[in-house]
Amino acid sequence: MRIWKYSGMYMIVTGIIHNVVGLLMGWEVLSLMAQDGWVNSVNNEPDRNAIFWFLSMGFFWMITGYVFHKYLKKSDHALPDILGWYLLLFAIVGCTLMPVSGIWLFFPQAIIILVKRNK
Repeated sequence: MRIWKYSGMYMIVTGIIHNVVGLLMGWEVLSLMAQDGWVNSVNNEPDRNAIFWFLSMGFFWMITGYVFHKYLKKSDHALPDILGWYLLLFAIVGCTLMPVSGIWLFFPQAIIILVKRNK
């Protein structure tokens, strides 16, 4: 089985997990934003900024995963090594700064991209 073919799907799942956690943890803040009518509801409030960026990153990972998935389906080649190296660097820096987080999920994804067998 060529596990690298699922790199995009793993990234999509990571984004989904990220946003589910964000919704669960930030529900109270999101409720206050909804009460304010959403438009211009973030302002300079740290908790609102945090949940906005947390959910934005989850969507970014889903979009990235979709692009990876489409590339893998169309080309039937593994993702370029540079993507694996960037994910590995992101995981190392992220886990160093924030060890109790989901950033650990990026280690296996980086390794899957870097350790592959093309035709």
